[in-house]
Amino acid sequence: MEFYRFYSLTLFAGLMVNQGCTMVKITISEKRNPIPQQVTIGEKTTLTTWGAIKVNNAHFFPSSFQLKADNATIYIDPVEIENVEPADYILITHAHPDHFSLKDINGLLKEETKIICSKGASKKLRKVKSQIQIVKPNQRLEFEDFSMETTFAYNTKSVFLWIKAHPKSKENVGYVITLKNGRRVYHAGDTDYIPEIEDLAEIDVVLVPIGGDNLTMNTREAAMIVNKIEPNMVIPMHYEIKNSDELNQFGALVNERIRIVTLNSEY
Repeated sequence: MEFYRFYSLTLFAGLMVNQGCTMVKITISEKRNPIPQQVTIGEKTTLTTWGAIKVNNAHFFPSSFQLKADNATIYIDPVEIENVEPADYILITHAHPDHFSLKDINGLLKEETKIICSKGASKKLRKVKSQIQIVKPNQRLEFEDFSMETTFAYNTKSVFLWIKAHPKSKENVGYVITLKNGRRVYHAGDTDYIPEIEDLAEIDVVLVPIGGDNLTMNTREAAMIVNKIEPNMVIPMHYEIKNSDELNQFGALVNERIRIVTLNSEY
């Protein structure tokens, strides 16, 4: 867990200087598989990740995904993605640099792109001319290609003294996306195990952070919420890729009826 101790301190320092933009360096990891990793989650429906990034010097599996269903191309927290097609929708959970990249957002834009984001992320999008919709937790929205519920995403544990990396007051979000074909995908964002997500149900795919260390759920907490939701499939995210024990622990704790798909695929 040395990475997370270092990352916690880095993140704390970054929060003191404009949310970490000058303190946390995000690059493509040399351990990244050159082939994007993809899983089919329904008819004409896929989830794709571009794989490992480096957070300063640590190799890290991020929370960045592309969701494709029928004619809709949706990106969630795109960071250091490559050779991409334009976005119909971009969803941002919060403004931390391992979830928010203005460079990547700009590279995905076309005239019709819609950006859905938290209030904190919107402040960094002032110069972006696309349609931007600011959301808070516990909202329902309807779009042409899908409907969506925003969920709470916050920390109950402090990183340092009373400082939380993701305080509830920031109104960061997760997303439950309901596609036209009925598939429901939950991207948790960065959150601890919190009471507001205990009522989630009828989810097909859960994307859940497992890294812990007062930044997100740890493996035990992540397995608890997955077992409570009972999806068909779960994809762990937001962890240092060298910590294979975390993935093994998570796998041992998740109900055996739930399919676990690991997409880090170190090259």
